[in-house]
Amino acid sequence: MAAVVLVTFAVRQSPARPARPGRAPGAGHQLSAEAAARGAAIGWVTSQVGHDIIVACDSVVCADLAQHGFPAGNLNVLGPTAPDPYGSQLVIATADIDSQFGGKLATVYAPEVIASFGTGAGRIDVRVIAPRGPAAFQSALRTGLQAQKTSGAQLLRNSKITASASARAQLAAGDVDQRLLTLIAFMAGQQPLDIVDFGSIAPGAGPSVPLRFAELAESNPHTHLSGSAYLRALLGLAHSEVAPYVPLSVGSVRLPGGQSVLRIEFAAPSPLGLQP
Repeated sequence: MAAVVLVTFAVRQSPARPARPGRAPGAGHQLSAEAAARGAAIGWVTSQVGHDIIVACDSVVCADLAQHGFPAGNLNVLGPTAPDPYGSQLVIATADIDSQFGGKLATVYAPEVIASFGTGAGRIDVRVIAPRGPAAFQSALRTGLQAQKTSGAQLLRNSKITASASARAQLAAGDVDQRLLTLIAFMAGQQPLDIVDFGSIAPGAGPSVPLRFAELAESNPHTHLSGSAYLRALLGLAHSEVAPYVPLSVGSVRLPGGQSVLRIEFAAPSPLGLQP
């Protein structure tokens, strides 16, 4: 009881949402699907979203997030009388939130989906809020894409960086998060790098959402270091940056083909306005 009371008071308060009316007896599968989508969304936000981000959500989702370790002070409960989700950076768009804000949620308040879970009435989207309106948001996206293309082109010309064909295409297209590009440029100033790939853990993300992780080869023939010493050097470089260039996670992962790579991942959402 004490833990529930603490969570209730820690989360930013708005009036509680009224309970949904009773469901038809045959709605069990729909309830299970909604619960699965909510659980997947909770897990993704807890593990992938920066814990300094203000997240708007309905009372059920906010309580679940707090119970799963997301900072309660950064959760903004959207009660039924909330006029908009402004004041937050992300909104978790459940069916209740969609119904509350209608078409304005996607067209005005939060135009970009960075992750999506479930289907139909049980679908949950994680959306980025446009604090200055959709036109300013789209302009910032275009500026960010150009900055990512510029940085990607610079990395492609860097003689200390080799990259797979897929990674080269991603860099040229401006698909990669600016924080990641900046960190890679810094690391390449100290050690030669071989980029295996870029990617994101972002199911259902929109096409303009940048890729937030890089996978680097853990050995390199162009360095004088042994494999273990080279990996330690990369780890040290990845952990030496300051905000906003501090990764969410850094560690070895094994690819389906068996290759072990160093994955450097940044938290969602990708910030707008960073320049090369």
